[in-house]
Formats: sequence, structure tokens, C-alpha cells
Amino acid sequence: MKTVATLLISFLIQASSQIPKNNPNGVWESASGTQYELRLNGEDLSVRLVPGTNARFVSYDVDLKNSKDETNTYVGKGFLVAKVTDDKQCKFEMEWQLTVVTLDRILGATSNIVPDPETCTVKEKTQSQLDLKRKK
Repeated sequence: MKTVATLLISFLIQASSQIPKNNPNGVWESASGTQYELRLNGEDLSVRLVPGTNARFVSYDVDLKNSKDETNTYVGKGFLVAKVTDDKQCKFEMEWQLTVVTLDRILGATSNIVPDPETCTVKEKTQSQLDLKRKK
């Protein structure tokens, strides 16, 4: 019985280490139509806003690192510059965690900021789900 358990554990460890790495490079789109360009360089993944795809976001720059525990998972921080009024922009720190589930889908979580447009301070910060589909 001990040999069967050892073989099963060995098989599970080997199977988990053979999970293919999904390529996140390209343009990805959220349900709202906002597009992000993702570029993988080694273990580093950069996320940048595709200009003109979101009326409120001026720029979006997030740098993620591959999680050593999970092949297709990345975690990191960056900044969002958003229009809070017609003539005022504010910069906010963002946190992202994403998993490249398949070649065409990314799931994860990101910061959701409710700003004070007068002071550019964060009134409320929560997490929202991230669901991206490959655009190109």
C-alpha cells in the first residue's frame, strides 16, 4: 500500500510540473472593451493600456512577476492615470494578479479605485475580477 501511495504522489508531482506555459503576449480585451498589451520577458510580464480603448484611463502600467508556485500565474503592481474630471487626472497604485488559463483567456483580480476627484486620494479600494480575452 505504501508503494502505491508513493507512486501516486510521484505521478502527481510530475504531472503538476509538466503544466504547459501559456503565452500571454499580445493584445487582450476586457468585457468593457478596454484593451491591454501584454509582453512577457523571461519571468517579467508588463501590462500597458492600448491608447484610446478607455475614455477614463490615460495610461496603465503594471509590471508583474511569474509566481514560482504556479506556471501561468503573475503578480505585481503598477500605476493607473485616470481622468477624474474633464480637466483633472490622478495617478493611483494598482495591484494585479492574473492567470493565463488558456491561450485565449486570462482570469484574475485587480484593484478597483473610487477616487476623490478634488484631492486625488483613494476614497475606497476594493478588488474586482479580471476576465480578459485575446484580441490579437
